[in-house]
Amino acid sequence: MKTVTPLSFLAALTLGAPASAQDAAVSPWSKAAYSSMRLIAGATAPSGKQRVGVEITMSPGFKTYWRSPGDAGVPPVFDWSGSENVGGLDVRWPTPERFDDGAGSGIGYVGDVVVPVSVQPIDPTRPVTVVLKLDYAVCDKICVPAKGEARLWLEPGVTSVTSPRLEQFEARIPHAVKLGAADDRLSILEVTHSDAAVKLVLKAPEGGSVDDVFVEGAGMWSFGRAMLMPQPDGTVAAKLRIVERPKGATGPTPLIITVRGKPQSVETRLELDIGNAKP
Repeated sequence: MKTVTPLSFLAALTLGAPASAQDAAVSPWSKAAYSSMRLIAGATAPSGKQRVGVEITMSPGFKTYWRSPGDAGVPPVFDWSGSENVGGLDVRWPTPERFDDGAGSGIGYVGDVVVPVSVQPIDPTRPVTVVLKLDYAVCDKICVPAKGEARLWLEPGVTSVTSPRLEQFEARIPHAVKLGAADDRLSILEVTHSDAAVKLVLKAPEGGSVDDVFVEGAGMWSFGRAMLMPQPDGTVAAKLRIVERPKGATGPTPLIITVRGKPQSVETRLELDIGNAKP
């Protein structure tokens, strides 16, 4: 990453860098045919990391995609290479939903979304300039490629900035959990597999619900729509067909399992020995 020089600092000012923390809260909109994108800021976290959101709004009826987009979707591609004083970024995805997109079952967001990003400064005492070039797709009956560019100047240690939009979607980030029962949240009790499917046993607390399950594997792993089957003991059995697997896959396979539901979606990461199973 580049360091901040007097020239780059002046350039940031000419591109709308703020004179106050309140002015720093949003970048201008970057408009495409059926959507717009911008960056929004939150207060600096106690850890010193900067909180940023990638906000996308879409025309009525349009959707955009999650990191694992489903049958035929296109995941967004983030290019942060123009950023300054940034040592690392962690994109933290809100829980998606499943929808029909004309090419099958897509996974993503309808109407609008804010994708929270945690930014680690190289030097926490100095300003951060976050620069994003985003390639993404928005779909109604057909998919349309879209591009957006945005820049946001962040002053260090600012705790007075508030962003209800960012906070709303931060609250939709799945909670990281381990296998096992809990009384106050969705529980992933068991994960197994057959030759052709991944199987889960799930449980929601009183008043909660299990609404969908998404399974991800690195590379060419692909999993179908979850079949949810309520059981007499109050649990929910879920089955996801293995649609595609990497050629020659063997041994334990790292998986990310996201359970959408109430009161809060959850996510777990584990390894399952499905590499040797036949489809």
